Amino acid sequence: MLQKTQPPLEVESKYPATKKHKKIIRIVHSILFFLNYRHMVQFSQTSWQEYTLANMLETMRYAPMNVTIEKNPVIHYTLPKALEAGEIVRYAVVVGFRKISWTGKISSINNGKILVRLDKGPFRGFNASHEFTDEGNLTGCYDEFSFQGFSDFPEETFAKVMASASIVYAVASRKDTRDALLAIESKKQTQGFSAIHQSATAG
Repeated sequence: MLQKTQPPLEVESKYPATKKHKKIIRIVHSILFFLNYRHMVQFSQTSWQEYTLANMLETMRYAPMNVTIEKNPVIHYTLPKALEAGEIVRYAVVVGFRKISWTGKISSINNGKILVRLDKGPFRGFNASHEFTDEGNLTGCYDEFSFQGFSDFPEETFAKVMASASIVYAVASRKDTRDALLAIESKKQTQGFSAIHQSATAG
């Protein structure tokens, strides 16, 4: 997708540039902007989930225990425990039995909108925004992604994948993960209390 770019910048120099030099500089910058920004894949989705805002935000901190393989590609992401700048968001696109994973870093949170930029992944650039709004017993979910530069696959291939993809929140599966982790933590605490009790009685 061809994106609009800012006008080419002029290079500062202690030597005065002639009109010809300025024209060459503009051409070079135009070429660089074109090469760097012409390849971009964008994706956005708006949906509503039958959970309260607090429930949704708490559940999105757990990765889904499993994601059903669909005919079309599915996207899912996991928020960090603390919604703060610098924290990591984990993403995945599942295409059949292939999974493309990457991570993003929260750059800022403005009026409830979570802004994310690339941390690690098979892209030169990645930006995302996630916004969850309280709509009574429903939560509005607004997600936007943009990808730039592809190291592991052709841009055209990824563009086709994203054109038919959809975000799956898999709330029930995330709750299964949460319950399993809580059960493990509870078992560890029980074993710890038991060990302390045995040590105390042995003395």
